[in-house]
Amino acid sequence: MKIVFTFLFLLPSLIFAQAFTNDTLYTIPVNGDTLSIPINVSGLPNATSSSFGLITVCLDIRCTTVADLRVMLRAPNDSLIMLADQKGGDGGGYYSTCFEENAANGWLYQGTAPFIGSYYPEQSLNTFNNGLNPNGVWSLTVKDLFVFSDTGSVDYFSITFGSNPPPDPVFTGCSFSNPAGCKCPDGVSTDCDLLPQMTASGRDILMNHLETPGHFIFSNSTPNIGWGPLEVHGIDSCFCGTTPVSCLDSLCPDSTPVMRLVNQRIYHRNGNTMSYYDRPAGKMFYDTDHGHTHIDNWASYTLRRSTPNPDATTWPVIGSQTKTSYCLINLSDCNFNYGYCVDSAGHILHNSDIPNANFGTVSGCGTDQGIYPGNLDTYDEAENAPGIILPAGTCNGDYYIVSITDPDYHFLFQDHKNNWVAVPVTLIFQTAGNFEVGGFSFSVAGNDVTFSANAATADSCVWMWGDGFGSSTTITSSASHSFPGIGSYIVWLYAYNHCGPTVSADTVNVLPVGLNDALQSVVSFNIQPNPAKDEVMISYTLVNATDVSIEVFDAIGNRIKNMVNSNQHPGKYQVLFDAKADHLSAGIYFIRLASGNIFFNKRLAMM
Repeated sequence: MKIVFTFLFLLPSLIFAQAFTNDTLYTIPVNGDTLSIPINVSGLPNATSSSFGLITVCLDIRCTTVADLRVMLRAPNDSLIMLADQKGGDGGGYYSTCFEENAANGWLYQGTAPFIGSYYPEQSLNTFNNGLNPNGVWSLTVKDLFVFSDTGSVDYFSITFGSNPPPDPVFTGCSFSNPAGCKCPDGVSTDCDLLPQMTASGRDILMNHLETPGHFIFSNSTPNIGWGPLEVHGIDSCFCGTTPVSCLDSLCPDSTPVMRLVNQRIYHRNGNTMSYYDRPAGKMFYDTDHGHTHIDNWASYTLRRSTPNPDATTWPVIGSQTKTSYCLINLSDCNFNYGYCVDSAGHILHNSDIPNANFGTVSGCGTDQGIYPGNLDTYDEAENAPGIILPAGTCNGDYYIVSITDPDYHFLFQDHKNNWVAVPVTLIFQTAGNFEVGGFSFSVAGNDVTFSANAATADSCVWMWGDGFGSSTTITSSASHSFPGIGSYIVWLYAYNHCGPTVSADTVNVLPVGLNDALQSVVSFNIQPNPAKDEVMISYTLVNATDVSIEVFDAIGNRIKNMVNSNQHPGKYQVLFDAKADHLSAGIYFIRLASGNIFFNKRLAMM
């Protein structure tokens, strides 16, 4: 242990500073125990004040994921402040990091790990500059809240005392002590519950999945894009079935786990006052070995075949899995994992788009847990193994992973309808054969419509015309139909092979002659999937004949490819863009569709 004396001369007064250092290497426990690192302070005045006190805490921590760590400073009188609580996303390390009230890098939650330089601590250092006797043993406490996962060490720790400690920075964001900084959902009122909005990340599943014969494994993230934290508190009330038991017991007489009651805490802003209330959120498994509550059935994963119903939670299930052992913890945020936080309209959110980002009081893998707004929890592929077990006879082809967060409605959200995501995936390693691809295009000439199914090798195609005149069955992928008159008709296609039907539906508009010229030619323009890894399907519908061009541009306006340049009849069209074959690197691109003097642009994210 070292004591360093530093003298700085700054006009018009002499400023005295004294640093105390412990540079012994300490390993961070991986079993959930708290590491405590001491520094003995002596020779200072007997009382701190606004004229002399604690001014800086510096440290070096090596850790795979610093967002798992809670770092606190304890004074000789056993009072504590929080320096850093689970911040930094899934990056690692505090390297030559200092906490001080005049920090150059601002608030810790605004940065990402590895942290380098100076940041404001989560609780003020000036808490200790109020008459405290600074002489005695100070200690840095470090706890890994996500046990059995990371390895790490504290390599260096120092505290510095000096004259004229800088005042606290002005915090204008949302916190329990600053209710005026918290926004209500309508953006106007000042009396509201600050509810969480838990979603599921489609980008995480799309980017991080693995298919093997009989299995589909993937990562899953649950972002909070709401106005308040999802905060859960275990209470000292445990049961075997309906029989009360001790919470120290791990198993019931029938060998099932003991269940602990949990509450969800809801924060309420009323003007400049913050309060909260607790609501029951059911019984959850409490793991006595790990010392934390499991949030049961937090996420339900299913592999499904799509139908034209836009609600993916109604689609037929091929295989399923439920993740039963989640801890609700801030493992990353919307800035670090760009594209993981998406609103119901499909807009990607940064933390700056979430008014009360980082508001919360507890997180971590214990009896008290939480996910702050603008933060997310993640279980990667290894933690979700063995994934969805596919039934024998599962065919290759196009499916969707449907992930539903809190499917049993244990918790209160701002909008429980926005708690699921459907992610397109294609199975290629199964042995039972291949489903036909879905979808169809068509061209309209008066009342006569010509159809072409994307399923090129189906045993049969059944077309249901939606006009009261029944259906037609064809052996080939092509069909034609004369509709009885002007109107909109929903046409269904069932493309059959030995794997079963692939179901598609679309709307055909038959318009009166002479009206077409008065209408905008293009009535729909979509690209799927987006974000994408390789192939992208460009779909658009024309209601009258027009010249069409489709071009691909990079982020700075360079044209990459010309996809279409022709005159086309009314109808629905699909164009496949193979970005992998064109050697496109990851980044942002734009697809432009031109019809006459009208232009449509879509933003495409390639991974």
